[in-house]
Amino acid sequence: MKQLQMFIALSLLFIAFNSCQKDETAATFDEISLSQQETLTEETLYEIDILVDEALDLNLGFLKSANMANMLFLGDCPLVTFDRKATPQVMTIDFGTGCSGKDGKTRSGKIIVTSTAFNVFPSVRSKSFENFMVEGKKISGSVTKSISKDQENNIRTAVVQENITITFPNAEGTATRVANMTRQYMRSALANPADNQVVSWGTVEFTRISGVKVTKTIAAEKPLVYKAACRHIVSGVVSFKNSENKSWKIDYGTGVCDNIATLTIGDKTKEIKIR
Repeated sequence: MKQLQMFIALSLLFIAFNSCQKDETAATFDEISLSQQETLTEETLYEIDILVDEALDLNLGFLKSANMANMLFLGDCPLVTFDRKATPQVMTIDFGTGCSGKDGKTRSGKIIVTSTAFNVFPSVRSKSFENFMVEGKKISGSVTKSISKDQENNIRTAVVQENITITFPNAEGTATRVANMTRQYMRSALANPADNQVVSWGTVEFTRISGVKVTKTIAAEKPLVYKAACRHIVSGVVSFKNSENKSWKIDYGTGVCDNIATLTIGDKTKEIKIR
């Protein structure tokens, strides 16, 4: 009899434990998925920015040290063309039907960049996309940047407006991203380009095909830091709040080059992988 009672008690405890586990999984699944998708989008836009700068440096000779061996993203297969007589000036990076970059990622389609002047600051620069895809993600829409430059410290600061649509592969759906950000591009021009960083803060609205909207806020005191060498966001804190009134935070760490972040909901934390 005692053995039967103990068996029943253990069974109930096991069921309760599994129920708690399922509830916790259900409570965090959407937050994890949204955080991963938006982080991947953020990192993809950083990569596009750096890739465009590499094309400018390599083809217009802005950096005497610029050569293909130093590129981190731009491979030797895209066709880069300029029309500097146009107003505004135009640069097109054409990846054709598929082209692998120095980062090992496959891109296709075109990035079209216009600027009041590519080599003068302050200036306004805009990006649009024509059938552009990277690693199965289709990027469309526009990005506009008003750029100023701290010549002495080789830091460019841009006020950025984004209106982007991302179509994810594997039936993950389509999302839109509308952002107002400040970004500082810290370029180690005379040393190792792998030391380059992008530091960002501001607000983002990220809406999935389901209609769930997420507002993402990054404070200037704890900005996102993306390291070119890591190809990851390595530090910074983001506050999320969705249209269903759920809120959570993502902490990307203290600068270690990895794909680990910490998700916090209320008083509970969970490590998640971005890729």
